[in-house]
Amino acid sequence: MASKPNTRSTKSTTETPETKPSAKGPSVNRTILVGRLVATPELRTTASGIHVTTVRIATNDGEQPEFHDVVLWRQHADFATTYMAKGRLVYIEGRQQSRSWEAADGSKRRTVEVVADRFQALSPRQAAETASA
Repeated sequence: MASKPNTRSTKSTTETPETKPSAKGPSVNRTILVGRLVATPELRTTASGIHVTTVRIATNDGEQPEFHDVVLWRQHADFATTYMAKGRLVYIEGRQQSRSWEAADGSKRRTVEVVADRFQALSPRQAAETASA
């Protein structure tokens, strides 16, 4: 029995300007953090009446702690300011966002923060009290 010749076509690997991959392809902006609150959250209200708070989370991989600013909106902000305290272990899921602004002294400032769409307490209130003491 004779074997069939390879008739499979191969695509050229040469890229022309029309065939270059697009830099605007799909991407993922997802952040998951498990850490402890550095301070007790304080509720703020926007001019349009929406509740918001920014919390700082400390994570530690065993060497140097990392600090992350997390923005909580609406019900998440209400929950955090009502039930959360310094030292409480939390789970946060959201997306990273960067902001730039000009400070009062004229210098340009920039920050990167996580805008949370999921926020959950992982430790009971009593555990937070002993962890922060």
